[in-house]
Amino acid sequence: MLAGILVTLVVYSVNQGLDADEIEHMHTTWLISQGKEVYVDFFQHHHPFLSYMLVPVVNTFGPTVETIMASRFIMLAFALVILLLTWLIAERVFGRREIAAAGVILTATIGSFYMKAIEIRPDVPQVLAGLLSVYFLLGYYDNRSLRNLAASSVFLAMSFLFLQKAMILVFAAGAMLFYDGLKKRIEPRHAVLYGAVFLLCLAPYYIYLFLSGSFGVYFTMNWVLNAMIPPQFGRVTLFLETVRINVLTFVLYAFGVVTLARSRTHTPFLVLAVSVPVLTLLVFKNIWHQYLLLSLPFVGITAAYAIHTVFGQRLFRLILLLGAIYVPMSSMHNQGFFAMNDEALSRQLARLDYVLSMTGEDDLVYDGNVIFNVYRNDVDYFWFCLHPTMCLDTYRGLTGYHYDIYEIIAEKRPKLISSYRIEDMNDSRIADHYVESPLYKGIYLRVKE
Repeated sequence: MLAGILVTLVVYSVNQGLDADEIEHMHTTWLISQGKEVYVDFFQHHHPFLSYMLVPVVNTFGPTVETIMASRFIMLAFALVILLLTWLIAERVFGRREIAAAGVILTATIGSFYMKAIEIRPDVPQVLAGLLSVYFLLGYYDNRSLRNLAASSVFLAMSFLFLQKAMILVFAAGAMLFYDGLKKRIEPRHAVLYGAVFLLCLAPYYIYLFLSGSFGVYFTMNWVLNAMIPPQFGRVTLFLETVRINVLTFVLYAFGVVTLARSRTHTPFLVLAVSVPVLTLLVFKNIWHQYLLLSLPFVGITAAYAIHTVFGQRLFRLILLLGAIYVPMSSMHNQGFFAMNDEALSRQLARLDYVLSMTGEDDLVYDGNVIFNVYRNDVDYFWFCLHPTMCLDTYRGLTGYHYDIYEIIAEKRPKLISSYRIEDMNDSRIADHYVESPLYKGIYLRVKE
């Protein structure tokens, strides 16, 4: 079962179509590789360390579709390491390989995991570093090793630098250590040391932001703007959809939480297994599938523990089969692996190649919906997240930022534009200068003048 699931992840990675977020992060990487400064020269509202990490990939393969696929393979490798860490955490906590194997299987088959863990997005290395932090933190609780404590704090800082969503784990781990320090379950100075190492690891980046004069715009884009974006749908809507798809896994997770609470064993793991999903639902106004990635290993491990503890060995295998194969396969048929549109990726990559062939290195383009603009410069500071009530509209409400796409196109004269968020394509500033591509609907080329 486990081998089959891993093969499925590989096939899914090399065939699944690109999410708009993947184009966003690859474009950010390319802009950084061109010497542009994130937050200052172009808009971004995530921490940029994934892009810093992928710059050597862009420099190696150049502005090509091969760069995107190489980055996909890196994310696939990270996803496999996340599953390995899921195994190691389960084995460290419960000491049984069957629980570890079942935990990996149940984690990997949750729809939110196998759809998002293979995508080019900072959530993936954030979760990887976060689980490393959890692994060493649980090791500290086992033997009070300061080496484990320091390693946990370093990886927690790394997780936060990849993506600010790691603040969930920062709060959960920090609160647990602080409380245990107050109760003298651990030495209070150990909790202080944990926080000190964490801040020390973050210090170089924030010193750089201050010295470069970009801390203000960093704080505005990453924290103020994200906090002010209005809810796009109910915060529990997507979580409930994920629960419905993998209902048996989540029912078993609830059984496992109750069983652990009653047994009063493995308390540090239980605290994290409950607090991380709960805080995720409470803190974020908008939740997409990737927001759940950090919670899912805790769900899978706890569900596997419930199967092993509550049911016998024969039922263990039967329930695992039902939970890992039947329910996800039957419920995810409309968007999961078994109905994957394996032609979408090739069409997307062909469109990217087309845009490159129709524009030069110095040409500007307007995309707006992060569909094709990976290796070309943009017409405005805001180049994505233009959907109504999202980043651009929120920022305009905060600052009065002037944005008129017709004026921008007339002034910058981009070589290629999309029709996204251009309400009147008959406006003379558009209609007199652009014709629709004969190959791709919604892409317009500037006519020679």
